[in-house]
Amino acid sequence: MDFRYSDEELAALREVQQLVRENMPEGWLGIDPGPEEESREDVLPLAIKMWRKLGEKGFIGITLPREYGGQEASLWKESIILEELSYLGSPGIDTAIVEADLILKFGTEEQKGRLIPPILRGESKWAIGMSEPNAGSDTFNVQLSAVEQEDCYILNGQKIWSSGAHNAHREVVYARTAPDKHRGVSVFLVDLSTPGISIRRISQMTGIPAFCEVFFDNVRIPKEDLLGKKNGGLEILLYAFGAERMTGLFQIHNARRYLEHLIDYCKNTTGPNDQPLSKDPLIRQRLAEMAIEIEVGSNLGNEITWLATQGKPTVKASSQVKVHGAKVIQGMANVGQQILGLYGPLNEDSKWNKIGGRFRHSYLSSVAISLAGGTSEVSRNHVAGRFGLGLPRLDP
Repeated sequence: MDFRYSDEELAALREVQQLVRENMPEGWLGIDPGPEEESREDVLPLAIKMWRKLGEKGFIGITLPREYGGQEASLWKESIILEELSYLGSPGIDTAIVEADLILKFGTEEQKGRLIPPILRGESKWAIGMSEPNAGSDTFNVQLSAVEQEDCYILNGQKIWSSGAHNAHREVVYARTAPDKHRGVSVFLVDLSTPGISIRRISQMTGIPAFCEVFFDNVRIPKEDLLGKKNGGLEILLYAFGAERMTGLFQIHNARRYLEHLIDYCKNTTGPNDQPLSKDPLIRQRLAEMAIEIEVGSNLGNEITWLATQGKPTVKASSQVKVHGAKVIQGMANVGQQILGLYGPLNEDSKWNKIGGRFRHSYLSSVAISLAGGTSEVSRNHVAGRFGLGLPRLDP
């Protein structure tokens, strides 16, 4: 594999770097990718600004057709841009990119023309309505009902863990339209301003209320907002699983930024023996170990992109990255706490904090990474089963 960037890819990389430098505050240490930290009052305006800027530059959904606002660029170029945004800790990395891809693959021409361009312009933010109180890893246990009427579907029920739904314009909602567990799910592209929808925020252990419960009380959804066929949610869900597990790759490049912060700290901080922490043998070993794990994860990400360019299945590789990304960011958070010692639990408000209190946030937020977007156990089952090793199913 040739790891060198083309001139076009290198130019895009430098443009992204310049865009972040110009639009982030001085001394910006970065945030974790995704909607959690973007829910902070001080970060949300930056996230909206960057989402719009990325749209203006054409960096959102660049692989999509030009007729919808894309560039028909390569998957490699898109991968390079998203990885760099994760590494720089830029706000504005939005799940709407995944939703635009879903609409392109399964949507009608009317849906594509109506819904994709606002996403690519950075004007429309989306959430995912997949999980329910009794449907987490067992996603096909969804009970939110969608009853067909003459001109619409009536939705009743609840979604939970919808990250950033309080700031989103639309949500992809998985609903029960028939009793069959796997063949009775349909997908709807729901406008969150529709009457009957209410949203309640949930605070995480970080103290940030980024997760949401979304309640549907006799919500009328036009039939033109059904994605794909009625009861055709299985294919859409499996496709979405592969895309969402790419969040593991974002975590790996996020960890790379944390590693560099920690390396700088160790080079410039004196330990008990009046020597820089960077000369401590144990610290050096732990940092080197993390560097190796990050490099392994980055190469797994390259495999996903290569497989996609060849039209080959990516479920196994995406599941591997999902598991590995969780292990890397959790390991990085633990190493940071061990090196920082009593400074580790301090947040950004403390005058004694080190590295802007980033490792306190990372330590708390990383706990959920092996659960969010599908548990690591489910991903391992995908690797073990028909998508990977070919081992038999555990259930009859």
